[in-house]
Amino acid sequence: AFEPGIAYALFNSIFILENAMKTLAEKAIKKLTANPEACLKSVLGSVGIVTAFNPYIGYEKSASIAKEALQTGKAVGDICLERGYLSKEEIDKILEPKNMLNPSMVK
Repeated sequence: AFEPGIAYALFNSIFILENAMKTLAEKAIKKLTANPEACLKSVLGSVGIVTAFNPYIGYEKSASIAKEALQTGKAVGDICLERGYLSKEEIDKILEPKNMLNPSMVK
């Protein structure tokens, strides 16, 4: 009894959604550009990046760094350097985006 009305409303909603997606793509998404500096700053400021240190300093030290980073707002790389776990060069190499794309140890 209600199926024709439900079908009409469903297809009408799909039509509206389709037009909304086209408008979003044309007016917003096509014009978006990434800011590489802001993206890198965001990644390096994330506590989650501490997992990249696990193979080098171990889980316990990495977890301790993450905890301090959450409490203080410091970058995990800075904390690792302050504690003397790794050198600045090692940290920079580990946190380089191209080195984090594939699971492997940085040499």
